[in-house]
Amino acid sequence: MLISSPMRRIVSILVFLLASFFTLYGQSWIIQGSIENAEEGPVLLASFYGDRFRVLDSMDTSSGFFYFMLSEDAPTGIYRLIYSDRVDSVRMQNRKVEFIFNRENLELFISSTDLGPVIYFENSLENQVYREFMEFELDYEAQLMSLYPRLDPVQPEEAQDAVEEYGRIQRERESFMDSISGLYPDLYAVQIMNAFRSPQIPGELSHNQRIDTLKICFFDPAGIDKPELLFAPVYAYKLIDYLSLYKDYALAKEEQEAAFIEAVDHIMVNVSMDEDLRSFVVEFLLDGFVMLDMEAVQVHIADNYLDESCESDIVELVLSRMEGYKQMLPGQHAPDMVFRDVEGKNHQLSTLGHSYVLVVFWSSTCHACSKLMPELNKWYLSAEARDLEVVAISIDTSAAHFEQAYQLLKPEWISVHDPLGWNGKLSADYNIYATPSLFLLDRNRTILSRPASYRQFIRALKKLED
Repeated sequence: MLISSPMRRIVSILVFLLASFFTLYGQSWIIQGSIENAEEGPVLLASFYGDRFRVLDSMDTSSGFFYFMLSEDAPTGIYRLIYSDRVDSVRMQNRKVEFIFNRENLELFISSTDLGPVIYFENSLENQVYREFMEFELDYEAQLMSLYPRLDPVQPEEAQDAVEEYGRIQRERESFMDSISGLYPDLYAVQIMNAFRSPQIPGELSHNQRIDTLKICFFDPAGIDKPELLFAPVYAYKLIDYLSLYKDYALAKEEQEAAFIEAVDHIMVNVSMDEDLRSFVVEFLLDGFVMLDMEAVQVHIADNYLDESCESDIVELVLSRMEGYKQMLPGQHAPDMVFRDVEGKNHQLSTLGHSYVLVVFWSSTCHACSKLMPELNKWYLSAEARDLEVVAISIDTSAAHFEQAYQLLKPEWISVHDPLGWNGKLSADYNIYATPSLFLLDRNRTILSRPASYRQFIRALKKLED
């Protein structure tokens, strides 16, 4: 439901008066707008850093109108609005739209469609350019996908037209980027765009030759060298794209780990010496290979790069816990623990009385956790749930961040918040050095599995049925 014009004028005046007040106290930027077909409830404003986002503020809306105040020193970057709306009588939860904030007041309107929300801006060159680039990029990717099968036909002479078209669309992309950069060199949207520049690859190369060429020159047009882009989900995507060049399903695990180690070394050569950038890249890679259960790559990162981006006590903590975590293998007994849940009730792991217990260590700032926890919660609430209890232990050091994430999920399992984080006893007992970390236990606390994802957790459950 949209706000009426007279009421909107009144609200806008109130927002203006509030803005004037907050300006005196150093809060001078306004993000306001309306959501078509909004459901009554909270609207959340979140900001990005690296590959994660955190909720900055929230407000309840009954009409779809919202406004937020950002402080004078709020960083330029990608921000996200999270809300609920209704499409064809169906309530759609956790809808998301993203936009650039670059030290300007923003007024926006979010349209609700079957294909997802669409965001419109009253006046914002930053977001107009960003949207134009994103639309161009989607079309460019679609063209590439349609061309790839034609570049490697059974009869090589049939590929000539595809080779020429492949070169043309790469040149068009480069020309588009050059044009936008020339017109608006100082825009944050242009910095994002330029970070995604890529080398032009000859179409006459075979598929494997194109992959090998990209491995060498992927970062040549744009390295990982702008700390300000940590406030947008740029470098996480670049790292994933580059690592995908080394993924080969035909390789044995040891061979795949060796390939990824080569990729890691090449990545680090192309990261500037900025401390924040190198710290993000190292932590991102380490977390990723923990999820993939590739200990050889983890050890390589820890031995060669962890100490250059972290304080020595953190390095010592991670390395020691990596060794301890390796010993917590299926068949071993997990430590018993006593904990208090968010409702103030005390529990002991060994006396829960369930056939199985899944212990999950997570945090609100963990990107993988933001995907895992809703999936796990949906399974827990389903009729398929067996006699299995979940003990979810948040290691958020910020009570506010934990509370926001907890209220979004509202799980019915046992929820625990350990504000001591990595230094808490529970994390230490289980040698936790990355999130999420999962342990599937039987009633005797025997470790049955250490799933690294929701899919691995489901596979571990199916094995129990065999």
